Parts: sequence; structure tokens; C-alpha cells
Amino acid sequence: MSKLYLGVDWGTHSSKWSCSVGDRDYLRRMPTFYSELLHENGELTFAPSEERWAKSEDNLRRSLKGVLIHDPLGASFWNSVREDTGTSLGEAVAFSLCCLLADAKRQISTHTEVKEFADVELGFSFPNWVVEQGRSAKAASKHFQEAVAVAVELMCRFGVDDLPRPDRPFKISEWRAQVKEVLSAIPANNDSALTVENITQRSFQSRDESIRYRFLMESGAAGLPYLRALKLEGRPGLAGLSKLLVVDVGAGSTDVGYMLRVQHIKTAKENLYFFPPAPSFNVAGNELTNDIIHYHRAKGEPMTWARAEAQKLQTTNWAQLPFVDTWKKRICGHVWEYVCGIPDFRWLPMPVPLNVVLTGGSGLVSGLSTAVKEAVLSALEVRQVPLATLQSVVIRGDHLPHLNFAAEADYAKRAVCLGAADRDKPGFRYMEKMDAPFKVQVAANRWV
Repeated sequence: MSKLYLGVDWGTHSSKWSCSVGDRDYLRRMPTFYSELLHENGELTFAPSEERWAKSEDNLRRSLKGVLIHDPLGASFWNSVREDTGTSLGEAVAFSLCCLLADAKRQISTHTEVKEFADVELGFSFPNWVVEQGRSAKAASKHFQEAVAVAVELMCRFGVDDLPRPDRPFKISEWRAQVKEVLSAIPANNDSALTVENITQRSFQSRDESIRYRFLMESGAAGLPYLRALKLEGRPGLAGLSKLLVVDVGAGSTDVGYMLRVQHIKTAKENLYFFPPAPSFNVAGNELTNDIIHYHRAKGEPMTWARAEAQKLQTTNWAQLPFVDTWKKRICGHVWEYVCGIPDFRWLPMPVPLNVVLTGGSGLVSGLSTAVKEAVLSALEVRQVPLATLQSVVIRGDHLPHLNFAAEADYAKRAVCLGAADRDKPGFRYMEKMDAPFKVQVAANRWV
């Protein structure tokens, strides 16, 4: 059995894991869990069934990742108990991550020959916080990294039957005791901070060295499954080139990134590069869902969160309402600003197709892809790229082979966890800037 690569996407609204084996062939089981936490009767449940949380909606904690994003400098991450979860924020985040890992471990041991996680490398998508400046972004990055370390350490210490799993209540007192034990054993490492330059290159491991894990920028993870599947276009000096702009519209944030896949003309070796991504943009799916709820309730029409989520992806006239147009314009404005500043002055202006893909649970909102394309074209015009380049901008989504989903939305929603499970994350390298080709100036003959 080849080594397995597990990818984890802990999202604001939904969470997923996927597992690749061999030459990027993926295990068929790719579950999706709602990221809600249910706190009742001294127990905590990750991804409770809709029937369970419908009876106790007042005890439900939604958008936990959003709390980490928007209030990283609030109460102590590990020591301040929250009323909504009965735990600290750190314990709640680690609980969610541990549930995903425990479910993956159980499913992998059931459906493959791998019985120990020592044969699996873990990959976690990391929000684009590492490109942001300021204390808040640094604190959020540090906290998320700590929560991952705790969840991984717990996987080493306890069997899957002793760990929390999705839709299974777990005693909070027992969970807090487990986390406390692990926290005291994990040494502080002041040199472990992730940056945009080193995020795909750094490897971490559990204290007993039985489990290795890596991180991947969220926009990069969303784009990787598409980038590897794109057709390479021949160019002078290269056997092939493909360009990709990914717009990942999740529930809590929108992440945008630009990347390249190139093939050397002599060696035929492929290289993958990602440029500085945009900082996380807090206009995303949850804002639109809340707008839908407020719109219907203002008209005296009952509207639940679940119904608003379903309506969001329906292709009906609701998508023409003013608040939807405003939402799309804000996201497109963010994309426009990013494309205007992409530091690729060599390949981006070339008339090779710029493939634009929209991923995430809200990436397929009706009319958003068309609006994004118009924003990209506008930004490229500002950059004064040739007309042939403008005509080569396409909205598309080539899929990895052997991954057939019933709908495009299923692939788009899983893009991040698919990328996090990629077996060659170190081969996806950061490129700060690509300069324009140097033009040699030949002096004219001078007759004396």
C-alpha cells in the first residue's frame, strides 16, 4: 500500500477531509460535515445531525472559525471558558479538528490496509492570515497552529474510540482534561512561525515523531486540484505554461491567489509556483446568507438559516436583488485590486489562457463568475496587457482524473481539502515576483 496523504479543511460553515494515495488518486469517501458545535448537558458535539440541533438551536455555536478570525486578541485562547461552548476557544477549535482526524483515521483503517497514522502525512489548509500584517493576524495564525498541534498530539496518545467524533456527544470535563495533559507536554517553539515564504516547505511532527504534518495556504490549496489538471500551453523557452487565478468564496472569508504551472523545454520537469495571495477578505458566504434572512424577515416571511443556505445557490430571480448585487460587487472589487497588483510581469501579460476558477460553498452563487471575469478583465486593462491576453481569460475548472462528482459544486466545495491532501506540497513553491523579460538594447551603427 502506498503512503497516504490526508488533507483537512476546517471551515467556517462546513469541514471536510480527503485522502490521496499513490499518484494523486483519491479515496472515494469524502465526507462533508457542518462545523457547528452543540453544547448541552455538559457535553460537546461537533457536526450534530440536523434533527439534534433543530431541537436545541439555542445551544448551537456556528461560525467558530469566524470567532478566531475576528477576535484573536480577545480572552485567553486556552484558559478562558466560553459560555457558548463550555470550553475555551482553543479547546473548541482543537475539538473540531480532532473530530475530523478521528473520523478520517477510523474510515482509513476500515477501507485501506493502513492501520496506523504513522503511514499517513497530514495536511491542513491555513487561512491567508500569514500574508497580513498586525497583531490580530499573527495571533490568529499562532492560535490555529497551536490547535492543530494539540489535535495531532491527541491522535498519537489516544485510540479512535477514546476520541471525539462527528455527531457523538463527548463529555467536556474529559475533553478539557485531555487537552490540559497535552498542552503541558508540548514544548514552546518560538521558531515555528509560518510565513508565506516557508509555509509549504516546513514540516512538523508529533512529540513522539510518529505523525508528520504540513500546512498549505488556503487559496493555494483551493487552486492546486485545478492547477494540476490544466492543459499546458507551449511558449518560447517553455514546453508548457498554465496560469490560474482562484477565488475561494467560503463562509467566513474570501481568499484569492494566483499561481503558475510551468514545464521546462529541455528537462520536461514541471514546477508549480504561487505568488503572494490576497489577505483574507471578510465578505463571504455568511454575509449573504444573513442578508437573505433579513430580507425575508423584513417582509414578514419566515426564513431559517438552512433555507437561506439552500436559496443562496438557486438560479432564480432572487440573485438580481440589490443586496445580492452589492455583495458581488464587494467581492469583485477585492479581486480587481488583487489582479491589479499581481507581481508577475512576465507570464501574466502573455496571451496564454488565464484560467479563473471559483471555489468554496458560495463560489457558485448565480452571476458571480460573470462578475468576477469582468473584474479580472478590467484589472488587466488597467495593467495595459495586449488584447490577445484579454481575450484569453476564461472561467473554467478542469478536474483531476478519477474524481467524478454529481455536480460542479461538489468539486468546488472540496477543492481546499483536495489540495491539502496533495502529496507534493513542498513542490508548490512561493515566488515573490516575476520580472518582465529583459530586452537587450542594440546600439545602431555609427559611421565616422
